[in-house]
Amino acid sequence: MTVTLFATVLILTLASSVYGYPRFQQEIPNGDKVPKPCETSTIWSGVGHLNQAGRGPLNPFGRDFQSNGLKWTSTVCQKDSDGDGLSNGQELGDPNCVWTPGQAPARTQNLTHPGFPERQC
Repeated sequence: MTVTLFATVLILTLASSVYGYPRFQQEIPNGDKVPKPCETSTIWSGVGHLNQAGRGPLNPFGRDFQSNGLKWTSTVCQKDSDGDGLSNGQELGDPNCVWTPGQAPARTQNLTHPGFPERQC
């Protein structure tokens, strides 16, 4: 019984860590299309994390998104989390900060990562 309970808890924990980030991708415009900095042909799945796949320490955008209750609002949209001169909204295709989950963003191409300044490329 104890082994079965432990196995169940372990499986649920692993499943939540593997499948946790797609939910957050849906909470930001183009969350599933954010390119890897300096290598735009690769998608950065863990947008708010230093690790490309997610999990672990947050990057500046992730910290801002988290401190805003994990919600895309005009506050997060207008902020320039990575300090590269572009607002998070400009980088993610919502330059007017009007996007809401479920809508198509104003732009779906020429995106940049809001957590890493591209000027470092």
